[in-house]
Amino acid sequence: MKVIVISASPNKIGLTNTCVETCVTALKKQKQEVETICLNDFNIERCEACGPRGWGNCLEKHRCGKKDDFGLLREKINSYEAIILISPVYFWEMSEVAKTFFDRYKRCEFSDEKVLSKNRRIMFVAAAGGSGRGTKECLASMSYLAHFLKWKVVDYTGVTRANVMNKKLQMIKSVKKLITG
Repeated sequence: MKVIVISASPNKIGLTNTCVETCVTALKKQKQEVETICLNDFNIERCEACGPRGWGNCLEKHRCGKKDDFGLLREKINSYEAIILISPVYFWEMSEVAKTFFDRYKRCEFSDEKVLSKNRRIMFVAAAGGSGRGTKECLASMSYLAHFLKWKVVDYTGVTRANVMNKKLQMIKSVKKLITG
């Protein structure tokens, strides 16, 4: 199975990166094709809700009219069968770059009749440093994303500095569930 691990953290070290490494290691042990990307490495501008009804090209043409890295990333993500999204928790939500990317992604994938990327398998990881508060709320916002995209959620994992050792095992089990169904 082809799996893409998406990091939504600006930091190349720390809790989010530990989660990325844990998932990648588990996937490689399962001999899966895996790629990692960090959303912060790309130029992703915010949605401007363009056009007369606020949908621009998104609703009818299923592509964004902005000239940045979004289209390339969307194509890349859509070429994978399964996704692991790992975001730090900022103010009880996904990171700003994750919200920016997935706000545009939802608009391009969604239409009244269908969702283009539906039935993708996904695993969500919310990595909350500091106090660890906001983890549940961040996972809830991730569930809304899955709902609108009609993705099949394999697991939601909330990781904090206090529970990272125990949660590594859960992430490894969740990776196995992601690839085996």
